[in-house]
Amino acid sequence: MRRRRSAWRASWFTVLALGAGLGINACGSAEDENLVAGKDPGGTGGSTGKDGGGGSSCSDAKDCPAGSFCSAAKVCVIDGDCAVKEDCQNGDVCSASGKCLPPGSCGGDTDCNAGEVCDPDTKTCVPGGACGANAFAIEAVAPNLFISLDRSCSMTGAGGGGKTKWQIAVEAINKMLTDFNGKVRWGLGLFPDTVAPNCDQGPAQFAVADANESKIQSLLTASLQKSDPLFPDGPCVTNIDTAMQQASQEPSFADKSRGSYVLLITDGAQAVCPNNQGDPLTLQIITQLAANGTKTFVIGFGSGVKAASLNKFADAGGVPNNDPNNPNTHYYQASDAASLQTALGKIAGSIVGCTFTLDDVPPDPNQLYVFFDKVSLARDTSHQAGWDYDATNNQITFYGADCDKLKGNQVGKVDVVFGCNQPPR
Repeated sequence: MRRRRSAWRASWFTVLALGAGLGINACGSAEDENLVAGKDPGGTGGSTGKDGGGGSSCSDAKDCPAGSFCSAAKVCVIDGDCAVKEDCQNGDVCSASGKCLPPGSCGGDTDCNAGEVCDPDTKTCVPGGACGANAFAIEAVAPNLFISLDRSCSMTGAGGGGKTKWQIAVEAINKMLTDFNGKVRWGLGLFPDTVAPNCDQGPAQFAVADANESKIQSLLTASLQKSDPLFPDGPCVTNIDTAMQQASQEPSFADKSRGSYVLLITDGAQAVCPNNQGDPLTLQIITQLAANGTKTFVIGFGSGVKAASLNKFADAGGVPNNDPNNPNTHYYQASDAASLQTALGKIAGSIVGCTFTLDDVPPDPNQLYVFFDKVSLARDTSHQAGWDYDATNNQITFYGADCDKLKGNQVGKVDVVFGCNQPPR
């Protein structure tokens, strides 16, 4: 059995493929369940000490041979074993193998349901054995996020708390990269670029890729120094249109197996550049990105932004900030360090945690069942809530309030089961 730890969270996500159509009770019988819980359908509990005391009747310890004791079931049981749960202490149960074990654990295959075996490493029952079942993990799919960051000269202006807007932006982005390390695939493009002419954009600083966090943080931290080539002291233009043109050329956006996003952060209005098309081109690019499945978040930082333009960009991007306290502002407005960090955290948090890839392909997707903490979750092909399976990418995605539960760490365990509408123990 293979086990992989999800980059998204520390807990295990288990996928069980229980052999349907094999003429075997893949879910386990009621008798199996009783035995594992230390309950004998006949009323005696678990094992009867067949290894040591021979299961002979007794009234007290003197009736049993050396190395055994008189169980609460009034049979002789080898020392260290049990016949009924009363022979165990500290809340343990008497397993089918005649051992005192914590509830939910196993000492051998006989403690498990049909179609399961006892994993020697975790001491828990896992798929395998008689029904030919196999287990495989699901792994969180990190979305792509390309950050298009304004480094125009106005970013050296005061941002509050004795810091410039550039200092605040660098610190906030670095914090976001740390907080969501491994949960998002990051890329970065700074505008205006240092190439000539001023309104053109050369290649992005970082194409979207895994493990870009520390590289981006190092580049941004270095840019705080006035001697650094990327310090925002020129060119002094705000070329949002060509910045979005650069973002639209991000290669990773062609990968439809994961979500893709652009994050536009600017503190000003579109500059008048030679031969540019300004806001109309920006709007066209953002609209086309959304049509291709890549949505754009928009953050306006400070009071120098053009609200009407950013509202249009945010609406076209498909992920506007619906703030009931500020219904006329559709983009994320940040005025200081705290509000910028809040906006970045909200945006990054909204895109992670709800799509998972199975490391094997189920024979029949119609026999997939999903459980949150052993409670069945309905499949919803309308994507309003619950989950759905994407056969093209072999992925399960959660939606609506159920996706929110995952993001909020409100789910302790997710189980995906094939062939049996019953969660594993």
